[in-house]
Amino acid sequence: MTENGARARVRGRQTTITFVYTHIGAKHMLELAERTSEGQLYTLTSALIYCAFTLEAYLNHLGKLRHSDWDEIERRRSKRQKFETFARSANLEFDYARRPYVTLVQLFAFRDRMAHGKTVTEDVSMLIDADVPRLPQIVSESDWKAFATIENARHAIEDVEMLVRELHAACGYKDNPFGRMGGGIYGVVRE
Repeated sequence: MTENGARARVRGRQTTITFVYTHIGAKHMLELAERTSEGQLYTLTSALIYCAFTLEAYLNHLGKLRHSDWDEIERRRSKRQKFETFARSANLEFDYARRPYVTLVQLFAFRDRMAHGKTVTEDVSMLIDADVPRLPQIVSESDWKAFATIENARHAIEDVEMLVRELHAACGYKDNPFGRMGGGIYGVVRE
């Protein structure tokens, strides 16, 4: 309340385009990871998860643009099935063995491993330089930590942007999908 006791109510509507925010978040987390090795595993993991969230949120954004009943449809389809449905309807050819499509598969698998994390025990065997004062980080190839690298995060950000732009254009949209974060219209009424 102000000094004189006047109050006002804000009313309106606001739109948040989530995939744009998560894309910005992925780039920011990569920048932090590139600046320092302190906490790097966590900033890289965040960058990769934000990339997966960007794809998932874009697919849901596109679904709402194309289907009035998307909220009912989307729960019955996996993230990959959503992509395939939109890509096929736009006559977009994709090959999961090549970038950027292999990145889609890797990111969704990484996201699911993190979201449904389990404690694992694996055998490790590797050669190391015995003269170094500290052991290197020891990870197995199947370990999510092995995927959290600067190179993978860079590729993921590039590939996610490419996937979103390609699918957006193939579906007939001419605007820049990352060009706006949303917006709102509000009115202020004194009470």
